[in-house]
Amino acid sequence: MLSKSQLLLLVVGFCLNAAVSADVDCSKRPSFVNPKTCCPMPDFVTAELKQKCIKFDMTPPPPPDGEASGSFESKRRHHHPHPPPCFFSCIFNETGIYQNRKLDEAKLNAYLQEVFEDSSDLQTTATQAFTTCATKVADFEANLPPRPAPSPPPGFPMCPHDAGHLMGCVFRNMMKNCPDSIRNDSQQCTDMKEFFTKCKPPRGPPPSAEDM
Repeated sequence: MLSKSQLLLLVVGFCLNAAVSADVDCSKRPSFVNPKTCCPMPDFVTAELKQKCIKFDMTPPPPPDGEASGSFESKRRHHHPHPPPCFFSCIFNETGIYQNRKLDEAKLNAYLQEVFEDSSDLQTTATQAFTTCATKVADFEANLPPRPAPSPPPGFPMCPHDAGHLMGCVFRNMMKNCPDSIRNDSQQCTDMKEFFTKCKPPRGPPPSAEDM
């Protein structure tokens, strides 16, 4: 049985945690900060792969005119424009990491050891992110009602969207679970992480090819 002093410590700890959660105002988004400033990591896509898939790295249409150019949302979308799904399909086909909606863990591990060779923490975080997100994407795709695929914007090729969805999920997962060994604990980064951890994040597209 816990002593009175131990019980007091538990109550104080609970109150402190509740106070921290209460400090997050979900109606007010924090000032925008580049996610890779808060979790600096090497590019996931190598220069060689970018060159091989460059024909699919196309600039998407700009945001609607009605959206304020200085808003948090417009800055976030500007920094994370929706990449053509064909780009990530090309990346995954070249590496063999993800094909036919299936994750090849052996090829994933080999690739992660190459791009994150200096950080076993990043390799672990990325592996967990891919495993989690591949399951989420598979479940999401399985529950979609049968319907014709939407037409891509003019000039864009037609490709399945699961590769783009997977990479967007992986990027967000890794930012949320950034390893302690590389995480930037500045006030701006802490505020952003608190907001997106404790508040419902806004819907948004996956990162651009430049971010990865």
